[in-house]
Amino acid sequence: MRNSLILKSVSSSNRIIERIFSGAVTRGKTVQKEGRMSYADFVWFLISEEDKRNPTSIEYWFRCMDLDGDGVLSMYELEYFYEEQCERMEAMGIEPLPFHDLLCQMLDLVKPTSDGRITLRDLKRCRMAHIFYDTFFNLEKYLDHEQRDPFAVQKDVENDGPEPSDWDRFAAEEYETLVAEESAQAQFQEG
Repeated sequence: MRNSLILKSVSSSNRIIERIFSGAVTRGKTVQKEGRMSYADFVWFLISEEDKRNPTSIEYWFRCMDLDGDGVLSMYELEYFYEEQCERMEAMGIEPLPFHDLLCQMLDLVKPTSDGRITLRDLKRCRMAHIFYDTFFNLEKYLDHEQRDPFAVQKDVENDGPEPSDWDRFAAEEYETLVAEESAQAQFQEG
């Protein structure tokens, strides 16, 4: 089975999937076969997708978006990824925010140290990298962020308590689903 088909079901854009399979984020010296990735790379992708707040995940997605590998996300690179999001929103009947307006929001969110250049350090420092990344390549999560109360988002950022990570929540939800499926299957076999 092709891993790219699995990744498409995760709501990621085609452009980011192409970058993942381009070798931009390959771990170690392994070479990816076209349309496939190793189990370790898939787990790395899955954790990075489900917990974009983690420093390793922030690095993973930064490398995916840094098309020219110069260590900076330029406005061209941001626009490249946002174009597909716009096309996807328009196909759903949603009017997308013009790129210039979105760019102003993202620069206010990240607060880069250099004008017009977003670095990995900027994204790690801003504590909102998950929203930044979802905006550019995960439409489902982007729309979820857009519908949330902005004050609730700020409260989440300011709360340094023992709140479970996005990965912890994902794993708990998947575990609950597994338990429910196994329980239903056991009841079906008994009855």
